[in-house]
Amino acid sequence: MRPLIGIPCHAGVGAESDRPIFYNNIAYIRAVEAAGGVPILIPILDDLAGLQTLLPRLDGLLLSGGIDLHPRHYNEEPHPMLGKTNPQLDDLELELVRWVVRENLPTIGICRGMQMLNVALGGSLYQDLEAQYPQSLKHPNWELPRNQIVHRINVQEESRMATILGKYDLGVNSLHHQAVKEPGSGVIISGRAEDGVAELLEIPDHRFMLAAQCHPEEIWNDEPAWKNLFGAFIEECSQPVVKQLHAMDTVLEVSARTA
Repeated sequence: MRPLIGIPCHAGVGAESDRPIFYNNIAYIRAVEAAGGVPILIPILDDLAGLQTLLPRLDGLLLSGGIDLHPRHYNEEPHPMLGKTNPQLDDLELELVRWVVRENLPTIGICRGMQMLNVALGGSLYQDLEAQYPQSLKHPNWELPRNQIVHRINVQEESRMATILGKYDLGVNSLHHQAVKEPGSGVIISGRAEDGVAELLEIPDHRFMLAAQCHPEEIWNDEPAWKNLFGAFIEECSQPVVKQLHAMDTVLEVSARTA
């Protein structure tokens, strides 16, 4: 049976109806589907206790790109260049990360999703790269097509990412203005851009928890390495769940108390 992959929604307004909606980009859906998974969108619930009905049915989680995380989750005040945030979305995704850590569920993070994994495990972010990391490349290329390759990343040899991607150097698109600053507990930065900005992340203690700062869902059709990433994710989601408790649980508990 094909694995069921949860993807959190974002909140917005319908362009034609002007009504509140929950949504996500179709590219995530297609990437999961093409790799052999069955995607299901998770709405932003008013009562997160409702997740207890849904989450046991999931075989994996994909944390997608989106708006900024509020810096209160890593004990910082908002920077003037901080973008739009949504407290309910933050709370939903933090709860989802707590779940996948406890249940040892395969997880992949993309852009904001990479940042969320890092923050949930006690790490921090650059709230705006241009302002706080002035030697950085131009990472927010929102005016370009989403599948346009704009810079290259170096993948750490002997990392799980290198094994899956099959490359130590590859081109990426770039659509972010925030990035990992201090890695969280158990977090390994397994790929960086030429300017040193974190581009790949993995948590070796977890069964499968990997993340990319770029948007592989937009370029997997053109770059086999990213197709390998989605394929490895879905393959792992197809395996029986093996519960595993480890030190990350303590980090998540601390994060929950300070949020």
